[in-house]
Amino acid sequence: MDAAGEKKWMNLYLFSDLPKMAHRIPKDFTHVMKLQNERVQALARRAYEIPFYKERFDRAGVSPEDIRTGDDLTKLPVLTKDELRTWMGGLKDQPQYKDWICDTTSGSTGKPVSVLFSPREKAYMKANWYRVMLVAGYNPLTGKTMSRINAHDENAGGRDTFLQRFGVFRHRFVNQYASEQEIIDAINAYRPDWLYMNKTEMMRFVLYAHRTGKKVWHPKFYDAISEKVTENDRKLFKEVLGPGIIDSYGTAETGAAMIRLPDKDYYVVHNDSFVVNVVDDAGKLCQRGRVVITPLYKTDLPLINYEVGDRAVMKVKGGVHFITEVEGRLNDYFRYEDGRVTSFFEVTPVIAHCADILQIRFIQKNYDLIHVQIVRDEKARMTEKELETYLETNLNQIFKKPFRFEFEWMKVIPPDKNGKLRMIVCEV
Repeated sequence: MDAAGEKKWMNLYLFSDLPKMAHRIPKDFTHVMKLQNERVQALARRAYEIPFYKERFDRAGVSPEDIRTGDDLTKLPVLTKDELRTWMGGLKDQPQYKDWICDTTSGSTGKPVSVLFSPREKAYMKANWYRVMLVAGYNPLTGKTMSRINAHDENAGGRDTFLQRFGVFRHRFVNQYASEQEIIDAINAYRPDWLYMNKTEMMRFVLYAHRTGKKVWHPKFYDAISEKVTENDRKLFKEVLGPGIIDSYGTAETGAAMIRLPDKDYYVVHNDSFVVNVVDDAGKLCQRGRVVITPLYKTDLPLINYEVGDRAVMKVKGGVHFITEVEGRLNDYFRYEDGRVTSFFEVTPVIAHCADILQIRFIQKNYDLIHVQIVRDEKARMTEKELETYLETNLNQIFKKPFRFEFEWMKVIPPDKNGKLRMIVCEV
């Protein structure tokens, strides 16, 4: 069937794909890892038929038969955002892709990236999001979902679909650009079972509720998506929205690849649909390094070893990969004149061990000065001056040379133009 025909049947594909996915985290991963290996091998065979990937296989001296497991994918080169941008950018206006779905990333790690999905792939990606909910214990058929407005959501105007009129897949959108009180009123009126928004968008009304004492409906589950959730963030979200915090990790390019449940301190990969590897600068598997994701469902135009831009810590148990910590963006660096850097995860303990800090962003102005935007808990133990001394003293013990600091005290830190909040903005 051609793409135009597939587009008409996307909802049917979604319903047929969802039952085939793992809906719970298994105690024994034997079956799901066997399935992963089968899909890795099929993906390698398919990719070798595509000129872009045939060149990458041949350049690495690798044949499809050499790729038997998810670990074997690291025999192939990492796919960078620049490479993906050039490749997909050169395809998206070609006539054969006119009925494909072209998603564009927010550009939080640089220039936006266009990604082409066949209707069949896009249906699977949507089904995978519903699977995330099922794994958490939420039933999207009978529950109520609320999310931010998204340009890619065809029903963002608010009209119920045919199924929603019968109480199935009920969904409401909340305007993330509205005032904090309007967002809270909308959540309290709809009382969603599942709420998801960008972390910075969620943080804005959560800080307002924390500051003003406004009560917010506690969804059974909620997911602060698209950005790293720190332990300070997690604590504040739980205080305002209750204990049901889900951390679903993925990207707009790949879909949701793994999940951290409320009572867990690690992420489990959706192994039937994704391979998540952590690699060093040479592209070899390692314990702490760069995150690369391969969505196994994306076979029409694959993304093999796609570097998402994060660092993470990986633990391998019985051949299964678990992510124990997502350390943050690769470009979140403080920079020195001699070329050395300090990454955000290195300074994280200073922030995480201070409950008085609700939100923070560092803007490195030059090699000597860091401007700090900061939100302080109004019930904080430390004064503003004491917090400034705490940060300056402890951070300079970590930095490779002392910095001067200037502080800007705020009620909420505004997001970047893409709606997210970079923790470090380096203007050097």
